[in-house]
Amino acid sequence: MLSRYMLKKNYLIFLALIFIKINVLSAQGATASVIKSAALAQETVYDSIDYIKSHLSQAEAASDKRSLLYFLGMLQEQLGLYSDASLSYAQAAGIAAQDATGMPKVTSEQLVLNAVRTSLNSGDYETAERYLNSAVKNSKNENVLAYVKLYSVWTELCRARTLNETDTSIELLKSYADLSNMKIVRPAILLTLWYITEEKRYGEVLLSEYPSSPEAGIVRGTVQIASVPFWYFVPRQSQPSPLRKEDALISSFNTNNSQSNASSSKSKESTSTASRTQKTTVPIKRDPSSSPKQQLGLFRVEENAEKLAKKVRDKGFDAYFYEESRKSGDIYYIVAVDDDTSGTVGEKLKSAGFDCYPVSITK
Repeated sequence: MLSRYMLKKNYLIFLALIFIKINVLSAQGATASVIKSAALAQETVYDSIDYIKSHLSQAEAASDKRSLLYFLGMLQEQLGLYSDASLSYAQAAGIAAQDATGMPKVTSEQLVLNAVRTSLNSGDYETAERYLNSAVKNSKNENVLAYVKLYSVWTELCRARTLNETDTSIELLKSYADLSNMKIVRPAILLTLWYITEEKRYGEVLLSEYPSSPEAGIVRGTVQIASVPFWYFVPRQSQPSPLRKEDALISSFNTNNSQSNASSSKSKESTSTASRTQKTTVPIKRDPSSSPKQQLGLFRVEENAEKLAKKVRDKGFDAYFYEESRKSGDIYYIVAVDDDTSGTVGEKLKSAGFDCYPVSITK
């Protein structure tokens, strides 16, 4: 039988060996698959994102970093963090490596297209255009080139200020709709034409030729279009057919009933509870805090932002709007409601009939 001294000595040696092994593994780094699994075990998607960011430097190979950045971009896009997602996709595309073992497969060209799409979703057409002017425009893949052409038109639509400035883009989309090499994006082309021109024939083609597509679902009214800045930026006819509650709200601001709507809002404010009255005394236009918030709309016209903010306030939320300047010199007005510690503001806004998505501002 071993003595107590020998047992203790052997136990200490055992612990030392474990410590050495852990340090060796740490020095070698972790694979993308291991980091991904640990990230998915976190409590929320936000926690998963933070985990990947904090452990990205531990990835042991370029392929692991590339795959982790791709996966990070997907999570960020899922939460509506489009600018962050665009950067993650672009960083992944800039790493010359293969897909890591056990991770989603993606080509570098698809990563660039993802970066373009998410840039457009956030309304950042300058960044989208810069990515489109990369090597992807010389792709040998017909499907990739189809998306490049579509996203190039979407970039111009995002840049347009008036409906007249969309004429060239509309003509391009009409010609693309008849080209065999654009077949893969034809549903998106038809939806864009239907959305901007509001001509029923484009919707009818979607319903007859692509009845099971998400685009047909939008025309049918069973699917909601993504609540992203891009769709706010694209000029449309003066009296659009609403695709979502948010569109219906925005459209009402351009009708002759806008003054009566404002009067109705004032009437509601005067009959609200004391707590709501106190909340509406906070300036409706103010500088945003750096805390997380829910974004409800983005406008080029300040008056429209103010009207939406007032509408949201009528429902008891501390809505406000603020200015945001882009590199192009354009100024946009963003309507938002700050999140609270419970993180349920987004759900409450949606229950009240307002589409929104989470954003954050770093000062």
